[in-house]
Amino acid sequence: MRFTAIDIETTGLGPEKARIIEIGAVKYEDGKQKEVFSTLINPQLAGIPQRITELTGITDEMVKDAPAEAEAMGSLLRFLEGEEVLLGHNIPFDFSFLKVAATRLGAEFSFRGIDTLVIARQCCPELPSKTLSALCEVYGITNEHAHRAYEDACAAAELYECLRAQFEEKSKESFEPKPLFYKAKKTEPVTKRQCSYLQGLIAMHGLDLTPDYTTLTKSEASRLIDTLLAKYGRSGKL
Repeated sequence: MRFTAIDIETTGLGPEKARIIEIGAVKYEDGKQKEVFSTLINPQLAGIPQRITELTGITDEMVKDAPAEAEAMGSLLRFLEGEEVLLGHNIPFDFSFLKVAATRLGAEFSFRGIDTLVIARQCCPELPSKTLSALCEVYGITNEHAHRAYEDACAAAELYECLRAQFEEKSKESFEPKPLFYKAKKTEPVTKRQCSYLQGLIAMHGLDLTPDYTTLTKSEASRLIDTLLAKYGRSGKL
């Protein structure tokens, strides 16, 4: 069986509003690791929320010099060339963010998926919790850095092998890859006026912020402007 285990960390829950801050992807063939892709991503917006830092340990300082979304997604798309199946725990969540990010680049992102969360729900309904951490504990899987993308991708792949060994004969359908779907909402690109205003605002306050204007949307620019105005005002310096 060949698949790419994948996991992401994000600034929030909605793929149209939040951004990816880390991607981990590992190619597997017959249960063995073949290639690894791992990167932090600079979300280039108004910073990583405190609750996300508390969950993942990823800070603004850590992503300061990381590639922007366009560069990171370009690298991921090259890594996934020729691959057909993505595996993850609640893979539709990861797919939705990656689909939206690819759409911002004008790139295709079409895969089938294997979801260890769905498999666990179908094969282990008696377990009180189906989170990745809970299932790792049940199956004795070590994941010392939970909520980091590479480690969670590896943990999901190991969990899949444990579940497959125990349940595949009884429930073959559960382990078959299924088409992944997410319809990315249509977005308008940032306007020239917004770009000019943002650049002026950032320069005025001497902010260490470099938005990627090639992928920034009109609504994201509006939210970023509102956030900066609320935090720093219209004039003055830090």
